[in-house]
Amino acid sequence: MTLAQRFWSKVDPAPSSCCWEWTAGKSSNGYGQFKLNTKMLSAHRIAYTLTKGEIPKDLIVRHTCDNPVCCNPDHLILGTYADNMADKVERNRQAKGEQNGRCKLTVKQVMEIYNSPLTQDEIAKLYNIDQSIVSRIKHKKIWKHIHS
Repeated sequence: MTLAQRFWSKVDPAPSSCCWEWTAGKSSNGYGQFKLNTKMLSAHRIAYTLTKGEIPKDLIVRHTCDNPVCCNPDHLILGTYADNMADKVERNRQAKGEQNGRCKLTVKQVMEIYNSPLTQDEIAKLYNIDQSIVSRIKHKKIWKHIHS
């Protein structure tokens, strides 16, 4: 079996307007994984390489469909990491507030901070956070989505 045959045997192709989903193993973040020799590679990157050619070192393969298991070449485009982050924000895939795994505050606490008459230093000590975080909350630089 060729590399291409082995790869495509793990893809469920739907009509060309739909995602072709990877049916084998996935990474912890939900992307298809394909073992080539001893390395685990992203399935969408293999799909791109097999159908469109090499991926320049300074570029990544992006999904226009936002489906991490999609291997449909029509849904895969090249771009920069910055392009990918812009897509994330534009398509509202950016984890906000408590959905962000690094979040230290709850929505309730942010509202308390925003409405507190205490000084920023006092608030920072109360919530065990840096004063700059308090300032960014108060000035609607972060947690903007709860001030709308």
